[in-house]
Amino acid sequence: MLLSERMVPSPQRETAMDRLLNSLEDQGMNLEHQAKDEKEGTAPVPKVARLLRDGQGKFMYIGDSASLSFLQSVRRVVTSSIGRCEFTEDNSRHSMLEAFQNNPGNQPSPLVEPPTNEEAQRLARQFVLATNPLLDLFDLQEFHPRLADWVANPSGDEDTVSSIFYLVLAIGAQVSDIDQTVAEQYFGSGRQLAFSAFQETPSIHTIQSYILVSMYMLGACRRNGSFMNLGIALRAAYAVGIHRKDANALFCGRERRARERVWKSLRMMDLFLSASLGRPPATSDYDYDIRDEALASGESQGHLTPDQQLSVAVTSLCRIFERILTDVYMKQVISINVAETISNQHRAWVRTLPTILKMQTERLENKSMESSLAAGHVFGSYYWSIILLTRPFLIYRVAQYVKGKIDPLSSETRNGSSRIALFADACVYSALRGLDVVDDLSHYTSLPKRLPFLINSVFNSVIVLGAAFFADYDNLLPLEEGMNKAERFLGLFVPHDPHACRFFQIIKYLRAAVTEYVSRRNRQWMNRRSKQVDQLFGQVSVGEDVSALTPGAAPLRADASTPASANASAAMASPTSPGKIPSGTPSFMQQAQPPPHLSTDNDVWEALCNGSDATGALSYDAAISALTTSGIPVGCSPGGTIPPGPPPASGPSPLSDVMFPDNGLLYMAEDLPVFGIWGEE
Repeated sequence: MLLSERMVPSPQRETAMDRLLNSLEDQGMNLEHQAKDEKEGTAPVPKVARLLRDGQGKFMYIGDSASLSFLQSVRRVVTSSIGRCEFTEDNSRHSMLEAFQNNPGNQPSPLVEPPTNEEAQRLARQFVLATNPLLDLFDLQEFHPRLADWVANPSGDEDTVSSIFYLVLAIGAQVSDIDQTVAEQYFGSGRQLAFSAFQETPSIHTIQSYILVSMYMLGACRRNGSFMNLGIALRAAYAVGIHRKDANALFCGRERRARERVWKSLRMMDLFLSASLGRPPATSDYDYDIRDEALASGESQGHLTPDQQLSVAVTSLCRIFERILTDVYMKQVISINVAETISNQHRAWVRTLPTILKMQTERLENKSMESSLAAGHVFGSYYWSIILLTRPFLIYRVAQYVKGKIDPLSSETRNGSSRIALFADACVYSALRGLDVVDDLSHYTSLPKRLPFLINSVFNSVIVLGAAFFADYDNLLPLEEGMNKAERFLGLFVPHDPHACRFFQIIKYLRAAVTEYVSRRNRQWMNRRSKQVDQLFGQVSVGEDVSALTPGAAPLRADASTPASANASAAMASPTSPGKIPSGTPSFMQQAQPPPHLSTDNDVWEALCNGSDATGALSYDAAISALTTSGIPVGCSPGGTIPPGPPPASGPSPLSDVMFPDNGLLYMAEDLPVFGIWGEE
């Protein structure tokens, strides 16, 4: 059956379409594992695209890096663990939340009158508050006086300049607690002027206008429209040459800085939309030279203003995002070597962090909302970049824990498992740290009502925490507390932002699934402990079976190939006993935890077990997952650094300085410098 966008909407057709999309995903999960590439330890990702319907029923492509693709992979893990539930059967899981303008109208309409200067300046400050420093289009010392002049005489400026002022007012009104009809009126006037000016020769003002159109539509829950309008800005940018340093150098200092500022903002919007929608980026830092970055972040850093330092930090962060998108998601392959190389960029970024941002990491009583929100935008993007890079490792580890496919004591896994686990754990730590950032912001009562950059980061973080529950990370990490912070932050925007409302609903479903999993896990552990107590002291009455404690649910089980008595013994191993660690235990957990298991007939991770070796399963190295849009795992080389063979009988291991502190955990936050999150090397 071919997909059709011309179907007459009806409940029956919608149900049939859902079944078709489900079957396509299931078919993609069970594809034969493709042949290895010539490069040892890497493999291509099966070409199975994920299509979601927008609000008008049309199919839109959502790629690998998109948060909705990550969400779908977590749904697969949940199904494997506890079966189907509200989270996995969400009626909107095949839809992409998109709002549409009610009556856009093709005919030009009269321009609305500008507000008073006082109101215009207030809305402009709200615009800066919601976008700074990621969107850095204007020199604010010049912008505010020019805005006052325009309010006094709107007809005195050309159309492109007027469109910029209208669009700034529209975004300021959009994030304010006022009637959104006012925001739509300003937006309509600004877009109308931008469109009429675009029919002529493009200019810097044209690029600024369409970046602002894209930003407004992003906040209005119209991401595809935002994506398309940004494309107009990109083509105009290439036409005027702001993407090349040699072209910008031909202008005076003021004009050159304006061109560079617009290009940086354009790059940021392009990479944000590309990463959040899973689509290829359209920009590249053609003139990037590592020596220039070293110069900017070295001795001359002290001579830069705070705003310029923030600009350098955002520019460097954009390069990290570009590297992740091009080297991981566009190539559809992940390996330890690539992850370690990109983590070097993260560490370099942290080493050159501006003083103004370092101050925001301290618990100061006199921090302003403006500076805290600016730092929140930067740090939220930083932690999201780490999540993007490491979440394939996390999903792999979680799914293998659920299925019981990992044996950390086997010789096959000793070479690479520690580094894989390190990146998986870094994903969870980054999610927790990102939620700490927004939790500090939740205390401000006058936050803008829509913050799409931060809301996106929070949603990605909370999905990471939800996935981590299914590998029992909650035994040692405050995952529940992190989810509470995410819920508290998103709750502030639910009355105003459709995306925040939808994400809040997904979190509710996810938390219900987590609660069910934890309840089953605890009952299973209690039942096993009870059996051991009975073996020691005898049994007066017959105890309840765990399946009886969970009516209608399949019991969590240990690996089918392991005798029940062996499973019980493994389950009861003391954290300090020399017994074996159960299969699939997260790297940071030194306690023995019995992995829960529930298999389904159509499981994404079964594809990893249908190999040709003696055990009937793919090798551990071949099973490293590059997360695709349908949750299809693909093997890649972990390229680990730990030498083969058992650890020495005494003395520190090769990575003991990083991974094995005396407190018994694999590592704590301050011991993990891979991304520069918790201090320099």
